[in-house]
Amino acid sequence: LNSGKMLMDKNESNFSSASSFVKGAGSWAGIGLQEVAIGLILTLIDLVTLLGNTVVFICPVVEKRLRTVTYMFIMSLAMADFLVACLVMPFSIIYEVTGMWLFGKLFCKVWISFDVMFCTASIVTLCFISLDRYCSVVTPSHYSRRMSRGRCVVMTCTVWVYSSLISFLPVMQGWNEIPGVDFDAGRECIFVTNWIFAIVASALAFFVPFMVTCSMYFFIYRASRLKATRIMSQTLEIHYHPNSKRQNHLQLENKATRTISIIISVFVLCWLPYFVLNVWLAARGSNSTSTVLVESFKVITWLGYCNSTINPMLYAFLNRDFQRALRKLLICRHRSQVDIGEDMVSIATFTKTAPDMDYSNTVPLPNDAQKGKPKQ
Repeated sequence: LNSGKMLMDKNESNFSSASSFVKGAGSWAGIGLQEVAIGLILTLIDLVTLLGNTVVFICPVVEKRLRTVTYMFIMSLAMADFLVACLVMPFSIIYEVTGMWLFGKLFCKVWISFDVMFCTASIVTLCFISLDRYCSVVTPSHYSRRMSRGRCVVMTCTVWVYSSLISFLPVMQGWNEIPGVDFDAGRECIFVTNWIFAIVASALAFFVPFMVTCSMYFFIYRASRLKATRIMSQTLEIHYHPNSKRQNHLQLENKATRTISIIISVFVLCWLPYFVLNVWLAARGSNSTSTVLVESFKVITWLGYCNSTINPMLYAFLNRDFQRALRKLLICRHRSQVDIGEDMVSIATFTKTAPDMDYSNTVPLPNDAQKGKPKQ
């Protein structure tokens, strides 16, 4: 969960190093062009992460169709990503560039806890997003009751309480520690964990929510296929009526599911290598302090951090409502020029069905829909 984590063997006990990058004693004199270049690249990643997730918070202000239950979960995800950029990445960058932990033993624990907390909040939020999609696609008639705004707020608060409990509580209470092994080795910030804690924490923070998410999307995929088969048979019977409300709704629902599925897939690609390697090393229990392993953990951990950078880009690329909001922010277009009210459904959030409009064979962009809407 923290960068450069690696399994080590000391006094026949195993522990994980959760230092940003474990580097000898480190010294200011050791900072060279390579460290400066790496620091600049990582700083750029941090700034892009801050900017991207800030935009996610602003967009609902200018695009009211983003003010939905699903987008509340997306904002919770963006909050976790934003806090990674504010409270985790900067200290990790300093640690990498200088090779020393400069912020004291207590803040080392706090920093590690933040890292664990925000990563856990991200994946559990994605798990709840998959539950939201499941209710919308598989049981649409009960969606508004099961996924009300009040319930969404409770679920979001649960995410953050849960994430806090499995991060700050174990670290501050020392449940992860091994007797005789100090995590504060000189100027390093080392997260000492016994193998039981490493496996249990990885299961609670990643593997259990990951399995729930995969199960939800399997059921969503199966339900979508059944819907598609049923609608195809109906459209064949009526010789394909182009403005079929049911078919338009199915097209939009499938786009929403694909959008969230891609976000889930990117998250898994970013974080799965870390958790698999972490559990493997904990179970293996061997002395593993090679340079190759340390360098591998650098890349794998920052790959996880980069998920916080990628998520806003996915929203902008895949969600038309998000694109519309972004265009409004960039060109300061007056809201009334593009606002078409509550009658259209967002590509990413389907709390309503699309109206029976004169669609051709594809679903138009909201702006195009407004321009092409036949007058009554």
